[in-house]
Amino acid sequence: MVLGYLLYEAVDLGINVLKLTYNGVRGTYYWWYDIDYPEVAREKRALEDVEKLTKQLSDMLKEKEEEKEVEKEVEKEVEKEVEKEVEKEKAEQTI
Repeated sequence: MVLGYLLYEAVDLGINVLKLTYNGVRGTYYWWYDIDYPEVAREKRALEDVEKLTKQLSDMLKEKEEEKEVEKEVEKEVEKEVEKEVEKEKAEQTI
């Protein structure tokens, strides 16, 4: 039983040493060549995509608001023209 426990601990220690060595070498490599970890690069790309889509959405909303303003102005002009036509008809009827 003691031998099994010692073997278990030895294997566990070996695995942890390998993990530390791998992570240390990997970190040194990315640091030396000034490269972002793939996980970090993926997150940066995702953030850039979100910012790009947010900008596109805000641009689309601005365009939509401008279209609404133009539509309101056109409606006002049409109403004024209709009122003028109605006044002309009334004036013609009174004559």
